[in-house]
Amino acid sequence: MAADLTVGEAVRNYIAALKPIDRPTTAPELQRFSRWFGPDRSMREIDPIQLERYQEQMAASGADPTNKLEPLRQFLSDARGKKLIDVALAGHVRIRRKTAAERASANASPTAVQTIEITQAGHDQLSAELKRLEEEDRPRMTEQVASARSDGDLRENAPYHAARESLSDIDRKIGEIKQTLSESTVVGAASGERAGLGTTVVVRDLADDEELTYTLVGPGEVDRPVGKISIQSQVGQALVDHVVGDLVEIHVPAGVQRYRIERIVDGR
Repeated sequence: MAADLTVGEAVRNYIAALKPIDRPTTAPELQRFSRWFGPDRSMREIDPIQLERYQEQMAASGADPTNKLEPLRQFLSDARGKKLIDVALAGHVRIRRKTAAERASANASPTAVQTIEITQAGHDQLSAELKRLEEEDRPRMTEQVASARSDGDLRENAPYHAARESLSDIDRKIGEIKQTLSESTVVGAASGERAGLGTTVVVRDLADDEELTYTLVGPGEVDRPVGKISIQSQVGQALVDHVVGDLVEIHVPAGVQRYRIERIVDGR
């Protein structure tokens, strides 16, 4: 069996073996995947479900999958050939080619880069969490991994595997926060005339005749128990840009929820 490389190690080795002309387009995409998945996680931990999640996130960001996912597919195909992974995963990276109409539309008008709107408070909270993960949680867990590794046979070493899993979770969170911060734009809270980032929206559930209160926030501020929901959530997207008196519909697995906006409180 080939060596059990981490994702970070395998990506570095793969990039180093590329022709210099191919590195500028390939390296950023593989490094993006490495940060998202966790550079210290084993290559053998990659599975179809994780790949599906990654592709869903890429699609949600508005990225063109043709250019963004091809390097990952090639990397996984190479990893399978070198026995760094146990199953063929390249086929789970599904690259949808653009139709002629989509290509013509893209050529006619450049697609704007999609950004995530975030308040200064949300940005500060994410930055603080990132600092804690990088400067406190990760070093502590790295020490635990090293300590557990020295205890003997890794195949029978439950503390080692638990510590590695925790370290992988930390790396994944670090990657997600870094990506969010890199793709976000700090904006001020919306006014009280329309529902938007930072506003508190009071709605009436027309089925139960019950008032519900939501505060629309960006990444880093979500706190569902107190009614702070992401502006990118299903409910948040349904409410944004609406005014008092508007009726909104939210499609859920159980059917359709219908709300009437009763009040909007200025978030500034």
